[in-house]
Amino acid sequence: MANKTDNREQQLVEQLLGRKTTVPFTVKSRCVDGLPQTIMAKPVIFEKNIYKPFPSFVWLICPRMSLLVAHLEERGLIRHYTEKLHSDKDFRDEYLAGQKDFIELRLAKLDEEGHQNLPEYVREVLSNSSVTGSKDFLQVKCLHCHLAQYLAFGNNPVGREVYEEIGDCREGHEKYLKFQEAKYD
Repeated sequence: MANKTDNREQQLVEQLLGRKTTVPFTVKSRCVDGLPQTIMAKPVIFEKNIYKPFPSFVWLICPRMSLLVAHLEERGLIRHYTEKLHSDKDFRDEYLAGQKDFIELRLAKLDEEGHQNLPEYVREVLSNSSVTGSKDFLQVKCLHCHLAQYLAFGNNPVGREVYEEIGDCREGHEKYLKFQEAKYD
């Protein structure tokens, strides 16, 4: 987990995000060059005296993968995967099992963090939404979230197929980080 003693990791994540982090996080997967690839935040935050559920608490922060996934979305792959969930029973069953696992992880994280007495609306949102925060589990949104779930936990066939399409990270992060440093200096 990023903390005061892990300043370099915090800086790297903020450079990759292109902004300051506002919540504590844990790096869940790394690119081949060792840089953070996905991070996991808390599934609920307390802000302005209210609890806010945060169902999409795993983020893809690898700039190369993020860009390639955006290109896949532009090519219509969100619609492709929505159609595949409706037409391919085995794919749908695997996907729904992965979403069930993800929900259980979110709820377990709440208990680990001492949030047993949250308002009911928070548990309702976190219990009934996909990795993207959608209540419609068969409507794919944001391939970035699906890939992040796959990279961090390995249980999302949409994310797996996106990964197979774009491949693993290779190189180029240092160039990206130098660009980000120049952009924010």
